[in-house]
Amino acid sequence: MGEMLLGSAFLKIDGTGRIKIPGDFSKYIVKNYGTELYVTSEKGDNVLIYPLEVWKNWLEEVKSSNQNYPIVRKYLNITGYFGKITSIDSKERILIQQVLREKADLNGELVLIGNVDHLVLWNRAQFEKTNIESPLTDEELRQLTNRGF
Repeated sequence: MGEMLLGSAFLKIDGTGRIKIPGDFSKYIVKNYGTELYVTSEKGDNVLIYPLEVWKNWLEEVKSSNQNYPIVRKYLNITGYFGKITSIDSKERILIQQVLREKADLNGELVLIGNVDHLVLWNRAQFEKTNIESPLTDEELRQLTNRGF
């Protein structure tokens, strides 16, 4: 599969609402996609950070593969409400818009996780509550391997 966004980093948001994207993540994104990003959320509990090109491709896939137009419209409305095009600045920082900072509770320690072609930002305590305290079940892990992962 080549290079990907993998791993995690712990960080904090600064007083201006920016986070610093760790060097390995930002270098990969800039090298492969440029500096433009789409920052959004699907539920408001975390922040999705997509290279803009990857986000546009994802939206085309969602629109073309799903015939349930009310769900597609709702998805586009939610991700549009939280969404904002931004750029990685010269200090490898990006702005997280205020509505999303508040909804995702981006205070204290945060965790930024590489998800192959995008990044996911969580309040660390919320991430651990949602993902670590309720780990994947054996059945879920079997489903992953049955799909060829």
